[in-house]
Amino acid sequence: MQPQEVHNLGFDDAEICGQSVKLRPLSEADAAPAWELIHDNREILKWLLWDGPSDQAELAETWRERWPEEMRLGRSYHFAIEPLEEPGFAGVITIKLPYYPDSVELGYWLGLPYWNRGYMTEAIGLACCFAFTCLDAVRVSSTVFADNFASRRALEKNGFVTDGRLRRDVFKFGQWQDTFFMTLLAEEWLESHVEPCSVRLVPHVEPPGTAA
Repeated sequence: MQPQEVHNLGFDDAEICGQSVKLRPLSEADAAPAWELIHDNREILKWLLWDGPSDQAELAETWRERWPEEMRLGRSYHFAIEPLEEPGFAGVITIKLPYYPDSVELGYWLGLPYWNRGYMTEAIGLACCFAFTCLDAVRVSSTVFADNFASRRALEKNGFVTDGRLRRDVFKFGQWQDTFFMTLLAEEWLESHVEPCSVRLVPHVEPPGTAA
């Protein structure tokens, strides 16, 4: 994957394929399987920094309108995680730009039937590749609950280190939870990253005469 010449380039479409999963833009059609995986599933919801969607319609509307627009504008990038051996929807990984244009943040979740197969570890690696090569990021960060050992391990396998523990950082299910703030720097990623098997990028181009 070759670096882009501009920061935070928007895309109409993007697909990054690894050995066992690929990342592709979310679509309205993914809302139904996503709802089945996440609805009332405390094993997933307890590890998320949000409480999950209110209903399937909320997911469908967001994935049909808001997130494709954010991707076109280069504000954030929301990908479905799709296993290559079981085409469909398995989870979500999101690349946000909350601080500075060159510093991005990862958020993610995976459906319970797809746990313990290495899918999330590879999805994180592919997302980091996208962030460092396409967005010219200098740092990728992620915040995980202190007790979420599997998530921390998936990040560590991709070279992330723990910068610090944030005490009583998130109020979840009636209790305050500590989190770990973990980061990966561009030079660290260059030392040990794995190249994707294939990449397809369709940059967004505004029609001639479109006002800035």
